[in-house]
Amino acid sequence: MGKISYLFLLSVCIFFNACQKGPSVDIPFRAYVTIPAGLNTGLSHHFIVQNIPGVNYENLEDAQPAYVTLTIEYGEINLDFIQQGFFLTRDGTLTQEIAYQTNLPITNYSSIQLYPSILNMSEHISQDLFDMELKLIFRSIPVTETKIRIDFGIQGVLGG
Repeated sequence: MGKISYLFLLSVCIFFNACQKGPSVDIPFRAYVTIPAGLNTGLSHHFIVQNIPGVNYENLEDAQPAYVTLTIEYGEINLDFIQQGFFLTRDGTLTQEIAYQTNLPITNYSSIQLYPSILNMSEHISQDLFDMELKLIFRSIPVTETKIRIDFGIQGVLGG
């Protein structure tokens, strides 16, 4: 029984060692959008964030969205006026979703988290400047102009 356990343990170690990728790196970004007062609830509203400085990693093999947080800087007292939120890459006419949350709960919080999607963003964030898009659907009309800070992070994997 000892030899079988030893061989099993050895094969598991070899399997996990073979599956390991290179070192990982956390890549944080920050952007801002301003939501005008009085936008209605019948449409989706798109806010373009342009010219975000990219990163320069020669050996960036994979870059997955890790988190997206929306936080009020000034304006409304909470984000309960938002029913659905989507954060998208934007490259010309091509958009891809990196994070979302539908049916946001009414929480009286000044920040919300979106759920990250599975998307390799290595080419997108490696550009000198890149663009993103925040798509929001409101449950109620924002009464005041509201500035929202968007903190988003990418988990990068570096090659050997």
